[in-house]
Amino acid sequence: MKVLYVLSLIYLKSLLAIAANDDEIKSLPGLPEPTKFKQYSGYLNASKGRHHFYWFVESEKDAANAPVVLWLTGGPGCSSLFAMFTENGPFRVNSDGKTLQKHDFAWNSVANILWMESPAGTGFSYEDNVAEPHNNDETTALNNYLALESFFLKYPHLKKNQFYITGESYAGVYIPMLAKQIYEHNSTINLKGLAIGNGYIHEDKFDNFGQSRYDFALGHGLLTTDTYEKLTENCCECKAGVIEHQCDFSQPANHSKCASVRQSSVSTPNPYNIYDNCAPDLSYQQLFNKYYKQAYDRIGFKVDFNNNDNKANCYHYGHSLYLNTESVRKAIHVRENSRRWEGCGGPYERVHTATQEQNTLDLINKYKIGKFIIYNGDFDTVCDFIGDQRFADKLGFTQTEKYRRWTVDGQPDGVIGGFVQHYEKGFSFVLVRGAGHMVPYDQPEAGLQLLKSLIGNTKL
Repeated sequence: MKVLYVLSLIYLKSLLAIAANDDEIKSLPGLPEPTKFKQYSGYLNASKGRHHFYWFVESEKDAANAPVVLWLTGGPGCSSLFAMFTENGPFRVNSDGKTLQKHDFAWNSVANILWMESPAGTGFSYEDNVAEPHNNDETTALNNYLALESFFLKYPHLKKNQFYITGESYAGVYIPMLAKQIYEHNSTINLKGLAIGNGYIHEDKFDNFGQSRYDFALGHGLLTTDTYEKLTENCCECKAGVIEHQCDFSQPANHSKCASVRQSSVSTPNPYNIYDNCAPDLSYQQLFNKYYKQAYDRIGFKVDFNNNDNKANCYHYGHSLYLNTESVRKAIHVRENSRRWEGCGGPYERVHTATQEQNTLDLINKYKIGKFIIYNGDFDTVCDFIGDQRFADKLGFTQTEKYRRWTVDGQPDGVIGGFVQHYEKGFSFVLVRGAGHMVPYDQPEAGLQLLKSLIGNTKL
């Protein structure tokens, strides 16, 4: 019996190895030259009938021992392949939608990177016999965990490696909840740290970052000082011992009195980066209109995606055309008759989301996670840095050093990447200068330095 058991294990491992090899991308259309690293793509099984599409790229350096880093794009319902081709992946798709170019600050230069499309119904991910799967925060957390275990079944040789979870925007919900699933299931996944970029991690109101959005607007000239003072006068009740930012214009004591303040109307073509003269990708325009436009209208901000600077050289994104090309879909093992790939639009029941404060505290205090980084670009209005920095401060951890600058190459005389506040227990808040909602897109070198600090290659 023992011999049969051993033989069964060997047979099972051989099947898993074959499955992993079947996912290898042998030839990727549009590459200017062969890659020096291996890459794989296909499907990871989650709960029954659910399949998450993934793209895995090995590290250029010591792939067998390099950390494994998962990237989750938020939305909710936005594809991680969007980030792969516009932010931190090894390639950029040219505007022709056919050819690729090398990305100099690819994250797989220092780690094995896994991009996973989550939840089911996002990108190429799907549920059997269900056109519009039902997803919410809880189902997504569980299915992300199950899909992740499926990944390590395909690649068991990597399970010993250090593992990190990264992502942005609504991944501020995805990431802490997935990390807790790993711990609560007593998984052997070697989770060492998290990094959340411009995260929807805290709660003011469902569709509003609350007071921080007004404060950000004032600081960037989108709201006049006169209007701000009138809002303070009409929307706040001053109480002894209450710090100023606890007065929230979006949740006034007297709604009618607060609403009587006339707010000046200014517009920007890109709420994800107010200093970008070009509108965001169409997928993000649709996402903004679905989840955020109503909140912006209420507070007097106008977003005009058509108001591009006529002199701006706005880049035409080619990744959507590329991923919907039949030869590409075949090369990356997309199932036959799969729906058209879209950057955002995956089905999601986005209800009033509980703050991630308790999950964050549990991960740091109870589960002793090694590193937890919250980082923000300073030009983003959608998930602004003020709200996330207040979230970080509110957790109550002791600051271990003064707020200071950091550089994109780690050298004292290097280009300033931004500013960092380190706290006890491996917790940090990082501000990235000159970046919007998608930090690795706007500041790719700084984004790579952030990853290096997460995995321990350098210190900010």
